[in-house]
Amino acid sequence: MFQKTLISVLTAFFVGVAAHGQVLHSVHAGASGVRYGVDETPGSIYEWFVEDGGVISEYFNDQIEVDWGLQGGIYEIKVVETNIYGCIGDTVRAFVEVTDRFDFDPFPPVVEICEGEIYVFDAGEGFVSYLWNDDSDFITRTFATGEAGTYWVQVVDENGLIGTDTVELVVHPLPFVDLGPDTSLLISENILLDGGDDGFIYDWSTGDITQTVRIYGTDAPITVSVEVTTMEGCSASDTIFIDLDEEIRLVIPTIFTPNDDGVNDTWIITDNDGQELFVNYPKAVVEVFNRWGEIVFRSEPGYPTPWNGTYRGRPLQMDSYHYVITLNEPGARDITGNITIVR
Repeated sequence: MFQKTLISVLTAFFVGVAAHGQVLHSVHAGASGVRYGVDETPGSIYEWFVEDGGVISEYFNDQIEVDWGLQGGIYEIKVVETNIYGCIGDTVRAFVEVTDRFDFDPFPPVVEICEGEIYVFDAGEGFVSYLWNDDSDFITRTFATGEAGTYWVQVVDENGLIGTDTVELVVHPLPFVDLGPDTSLLISENILLDGGDDGFIYDWSTGDITQTVRIYGTDAPITVSVEVTTMEGCSASDTIFIDLDEEIRLVIPTIFTPNDDGVNDTWIITDNDGQELFVNYPKAVVEVFNRWGEIVFRSEPGYPTPWNGTYRGRPLQMDSYHYVITLNEPGARDITGNITIVR
């Protein structure tokens, strides 16, 4: 005697038992690994048949797993039992409704972000449920992450139709930027700052766009920053403060009064210890120009005789004059500025 055989669905999402020839349950097109089974009779062998809408991916005698195709419809599952005595029972049938998927494509194939950024995937509104690849939520339309990988979402609309979309998230690294610790320079020294690897886009606070920038002691004190951007648009920055070394700091007056009163009659340039220019820079040359660019004074090396505000022995009128101090030291850059004569 054969017991009455019923086909049941054994997935976590659909539980039920179908009487002979009835619709067992609904499943979305493309569903895979859906398990169906019967109550096993010891010693019996079960032969399964699935209509063209699906294929048997796993076989366990009294159970099977089915991968359903992408075409919606109602498809038949059949099973025939042969008992331990070789008797063949009736063919038992049940039907599975495969629901069509709908056009659902909220994401591009690839999304690119930079390291440290968070991207929020939005599946859109108006769906009954949302299932993200980490099984985190069935109701939230968004999913946020900053980790590279492949992500997918499955949505169900009010008609029970299912849509799925997949996207790859690519995370580009930030450029490595390190200008080094804050430092100081002698006025005759310089330092080469490097923005990092070659082939990036560089934006220096000095206005330069090259990979490296040279800073001179004559520029100090100065704060220099750089923003480096990769070809993927990822940016990083760094800042360095460069001070002028207190060991030798030039003191350059911006005004003097050559009126022969014995006070401030000459333009004396010293260091921070009061030593005149030639002591530390014996090859330095000082030049002074009028507003038309004509030279009105040029010193001997070392500036041994401070300028007294005359040109060819005659006093110059009160005005502002441009100066250039050339230290003539390796790596040193010219020092420029303005000096005003007041009488």
